[in-house]
Amino acid sequence: MKPFSWLLLMPLALLGGCSVFETDNSEPPAELVEFEKKITVAEHWHTDSGTGTGEFYLKLEPFVDGETIYTVDVNGRLTAYSIDRGKELWSQRFKNISVTGGVNGGEGYIVFGTADGEVIAVSAEDGQERWRAQVSSEVMAVSRIDFGIVVVRTNDGKIFAINVDSGAKRWQAGRKTPALSLRGVSEPLSRYGLVLSGFDNGKLTAMSLLKGQVAWETAIATPRGRSELERMVDIDATFVERDGIVYVATYQGKLAAVDLKTGQLIWSRKMSSFMGLTVDRTALYLTDDVSAIWAIDRRTGATLWKQTDLRLRTATTPAVID
Repeated sequence: MKPFSWLLLMPLALLGGCSVFETDNSEPPAELVEFEKKITVAEHWHTDSGTGTGEFYLKLEPFVDGETIYTVDVNGRLTAYSIDRGKELWSQRFKNISVTGGVNGGEGYIVFGTADGEVIAVSAEDGQERWRAQVSSEVMAVSRIDFGIVVVRTNDGKIFAINVDSGAKRWQAGRKTPALSLRGVSEPLSRYGLVLSGFDNGKLTAMSLLKGQVAWETAIATPRGRSELERMVDIDATFVERDGIVYVATYQGKLAAVDLKTGQLIWSRKMSSFMGLTVDRTALYLTDDVSAIWAIDRRTGATLWKQTDLRLRTATTPAVID
């Protein structure tokens, strides 16, 4: 589960005294078992990408652009590597910042965001800083650059579209954040002049990339229940688009297929995920909130198979290879 559970359990521990630590009643992760290896995987190269995120739940994922991989760590170390051998091409260290969003880029720029609400853009060629822009709060996700625009999501439910050539803001929008939500947000997705953003109220919104006008908004899941905890339906899982259909999942809500042009639901089914999903020609694959791996028919939403051997093992988003 995500770190919010610690915030809920800590007051109970203080009220109950030391006795609450005597017995651990939590469900243990699934026991790892022997299995027949059918594929041989050989490591091509590996390298140290910097400081880990520690106790903070952050999605600092690498950005791949052509023959180069870019990484950033929480302490501001930004590095470019060759994709074939992992050779370090350049590295820059940005002092006195805590990186919380990114890294992403395109069109000759690399962009990431900080806990202090700074968006920083550098040259993809050598890592030299080009500009900084201030937004409303902690930057949690950064989009790929499209049409000279990068879109960032902040922790207070806002999105900002920024010109990458100057750092000037084009527009901003947002939605009210519920009293309780998971830490983290989904990465904004730019497609065909639209930018899609998922919010903590369970809604997926499509806006004009150039002007920020709302094209459509669809409720993927509706908050239900008596407590704020029960009503959490955050769209934190990375969503994907393929063949004009957007596939999106919420926490404690639903998995859905949405028409990109109209925002109409094609199908939906009960699901809870915050890790993200991926697709191939016939199916989509996702990790749910207890680390079960699912294969779902893209056309109907029906289950193709479910793998539970990694239950509570904090499995990542699946990746499809060949």
